[in-house]
Amino acid sequence: MSFMAKRYLRKFRAEDYKKSVAHSFIKPNQKINLFRKNENEYKIYPVKKGQLVTIETVADPTSQILYFHGGAFTVPMNEDQLEMITQIAQAANSRLQIADFPLLPTNSADDMLAFSQAVFDKVVNDDLPLFIVADSAGAKLALQLLMDNPGKVLGTSLISPWLDMKLTDPEIAKRAENDILLDLPTLQEIGGWFTDGASAEKWQDVFNSANLKNIGDVQIFYGENEMLVPSDLKLIDAMAQAEGANPLPTTFKDAWHDYTLWFKLSETKKTFRQIAEFIKDRRGA
Repeated sequence: MSFMAKRYLRKFRAEDYKKSVAHSFIKPNQKINLFRKNENEYKIYPVKKGQLVTIETVADPTSQILYFHGGAFTVPMNEDQLEMITQIAQAANSRLQIADFPLLPTNSADDMLAFSQAVFDKVVNDDLPLFIVADSAGAKLALQLLMDNPGKVLGTSLISPWLDMKLTDPEIAKRAENDILLDLPTLQEIGGWFTDGASAEKWQDVFNSANLKNIGDVQIFYGENEMLVPSDLKLIDAMAQAEGANPLPTTFKDAWHDYTLWFKLSETKKTFRQIAEFIKDRRGA
């Protein structure tokens, strides 16, 4: 673990950071819209209860990134997430397409999926090769798109994915107490909101290898002490058994959930470099 990571961990524990994160997930301020502040800097397209935001991060992009943000499906995209994905897009010489999806509990999981597919249909027809980057809850939407649209994305990068909505695995419960960012009962409550609005015929099981056929190369980044590691391992195992699916996991000792939003960490810098190189290596494949 890096020296900087140790400093953050001490700070998080001293301040009971997990409690404040849980409160922000259950009672978020959904009136915030990051992109309305600087509307002239972006192209904004209303799409099915959400919006697609296009940002030209470089003058002559050679690929595009479709990004799905984290925040437990309840919290609007924030400035740190925008900074993170902008840095990645610039390093990868890519246009940035942000899927600013409708949020729980006002909207349903099915609403989010309808939005995600509509946005995907819009950007996949672009001349630029398409890659997907998603963190935390956004990974649930990203994986569903991969399963529904096999072979149409050149590569995907998932950071600290949250894929199991029920979170009843005993191994997850064992890890919950030591997780410095995520609160298990809070995620279980929000997962219930998600499941209540998710039609069984629309949402595929991401842990069934039969559903993962031809989803391609998928980077998976997470901290080894995250509460959600058991579901990460379950996904990696299912992908390894699926034809046309290639899991590429990278783990960091003692990194926490969504560690990439802390930009001074050496773990974060390494992740950004790996995603950018991943995109550049597969561009035009």
